[in-house]
Amino acid sequence: MEHSATHNESKKIWSAIMNWFLVDKVFLVSFIIAIIAISFGGFTTRFFNYHVIVTVAGLMLVIGGFKETGLLQFLGQTLVKRSTTTRQLVRATTLLTFFLAIFFTNDLTILTILPLYLAITREIKNRKSVYIGAALIVPACHIGSGLLPQGNPHNLYLYSFYKVAANHNGAALTNLEFFKGTGALWLLGLLILMIACQFIDNEPLVIKTHVTKFNKLETSIFVVLMLLMAASVFGYINFYLAGAIVAVIVLFYRPHLFKGVDYHLLLTFVFFFLIVGNIANIHALTDFISQTLVGPQAAFLGTAILSQVISNIASPILISPFTPHAVPVILGADIGGIGTIVSSMATLIAYKVIRMNARGETRGFVKYFSIVNASFFAILIVIGLIIVTIIG
Repeated sequence: MEHSATHNESKKIWSAIMNWFLVDKVFLVSFIIAIIAISFGGFTTRFFNYHVIVTVAGLMLVIGGFKETGLLQFLGQTLVKRSTTTRQLVRATTLLTFFLAIFFTNDLTILTILPLYLAITREIKNRKSVYIGAALIVPACHIGSGLLPQGNPHNLYLYSFYKVAANHNGAALTNLEFFKGTGALWLLGLLILMIACQFIDNEPLVIKTHVTKFNKLETSIFVVLMLLMAASVFGYINFYLAGAIVAVIVLFYRPHLFKGVDYHLLLTFVFFFLIVGNIANIHALTDFISQTLVGPQAAFLGTAILSQVISNIASPILISPFTPHAVPVILGADIGGIGTIVSSMATLIAYKVIRMNARGETRGFVKYFSIVNASFFAILIVIGLIIVTIIG
C-alpha cells in the first residue's frame, strides 16, 4: 500500500514536470534546439544579455502587482459604461488596449481587456461587429506596446543589444533613432486602427456594467516601481539595483507575485542566447544570414516573416547578431507579432481566451481574427517598409 502511494506520488511529480515543459511550445522547441546546439558546439555565454533577463523579470513582478490593484478593470469598466453605440464601444476598447499595452505589455493587456469585452458584448445581436471588435484588440496591443523599449520583451532585448556600439555600426543606438522608428509606426498604426473602427456598425447600445474601485495605495507603490524599472531600461539606474529593489519589496509586500512570473519566457531567452552563441561559430551560416539581411528592408522583412513561423521573440534574437540595422529589426518584430497564431505569445493567448470564453462562437471569432490580423500584417508591412526606407 505504501509502495503504491509512493508510485502515485512519483507519477504526479513526473506528470507536473512534463506539463510544465509542454505548456509553452516556443519554450519547448528552444529547449530542444539549445540542448542539440550545446551537444555539438559547447556551452557559451557570449551572447547572454543579463540586462534583458533581470529587467524582464522585474517588469513581470511589477505588472503582476498592477493586475491585483484593480486599476485595469476600473479603466475598462469606466470606458464601457460611457459607450452608447457599438462603434463607440469598439473604439473605446481598441484605444484602451492600445494605450495600456504601452506600459503593461501585450499579455496582461489581452488577459485583462479581451475577457471583459467578451463578457459585456455577449448580448449584442450584431455578432459581426463584436467579432471585429475582439479581433482589433490583437493589433492594438502589438502596435501600442511597440512605442517604448520596455513595452514588450523583444523591444527590450533589441534596445539593449543595439546599445552596444559594436552591434550597431560602431555607434550605440540612440533614443532618437529608436523613437523615430517606433514613434512613426505607433502614430500611423493608431490612425489605421481608428479607420478600422469606422467599419463597425453605429448601432445604439445599452450596457449595464458596475465600475469597481481600485486600490490607490497599491497602485501608487507599483507606479513607483514601474518608474524605477523604466529608469533602469534607459540607463539612469543600474538594472541589477533596480531589479533587486523590486524583488525585495515584492518579496516582503506581495511574495505570491513570484508565482506569476513567466519563467518559460525567461528561460526561452536563455536558450536562444545559447543557440545564437553556437550559430555564430558556423561561419558559412552566419555569412549567408549577414549577406541575406544586408539592407534595412531585408532585415525588416526577414524579421517580420520569420516571426510568423517561430514567434517575434525568437526571430529578433536569432537575426539581430547578424545585422546592424536596429530599427528595421525592431519594427519587423513589432509587426511580426501580428499574423499567425504562433507569431507571438499575445496572439496565442487571445485565441485561448476566445476558446475559453466564447466556446459556441469560436469559429466566428477565429474567422475575423484571421481576416483582421492578416489585413493589418499586410498594411503594416507596407508602412514599415516606407519607414525603414526613409530612416535608412
